[in-house]
Amino acid sequence: MKKLTLNLTVSGGASILGIVFKIFKKGVANPIVEKTKSRSFSYDFELEPQTEYDLYIVGSNPIAENKKTVIKLDHDNFTFGPTSDKNPVTKTGKAYLVTYSFNTN
Repeated sequence: MKKLTLNLTVSGGASILGIVFKIFKKGVANPIVEKTKSRSFSYDFELEPQTEYDLYIVGSNPIAENKKTVIKLDHDNFTFGPTSDKNPVTKTGKAYLVTYSFNTN
């Protein structure tokens, strides 16, 4: 198994609508994992080697002047697709959608 850690840091309070993350195996309609959080967290995924995945993160920032969310993936030499968001990425608006497509090699 290959390990992927999703680290999400929320500054300025709690997300007002929540943070939903879902990971899909390429070509499968049902998510392998689907969770909702409201504050900073880390989540470890155990993924199959040499498999393609899509990870979606949808959330909102707190209502505060210094609001922001930093999303970072720690991984074991995965190959990311050209349409993936940057890693790490910082979101400062009201809401965000971050997507990653990758192969676990």
